[in-house]
Amino acid sequence: MVKEDEFKHAEKINNILKSNKIAYEKKIALFNWLKSLDVSKIQSEEDQRLNSLLLSRLYNELAKQSMKEYKKKTAEIFSKEKK
Repeated sequence: MVKEDEFKHAEKINNILKSNKIAYEKKIALFNWLKSLDVSKIQSEEDQRLNSLLLSRLYNELAKQSMKEYKKKTAEIFSKEKK
C-alpha cells in the first residue's frame, strides 16, 4: 500500500516537472499538490507551521520572478528612451 502511494506521488511530481509550464508555474503546481496531500500524522500546529513555511517559499519565488520581469521591462523602457 505504501509503495503504491509513493509511486502515485512520484508520478504526479514527475508529470508536473515535465509539463510545458514555466518554472514558477511548476513551483505553484507543486505547492498546490503538496498542500492537497492528506498527511494525517501531522498535528494541527505542525501543519500550520508547514503551510506558513511553504507559503513563504512560494512568495519568495514569485517575488524573484516579478523582480526579473520588472528589471527586463525597465531596461526596455530606458533603451527606447535613448534611441
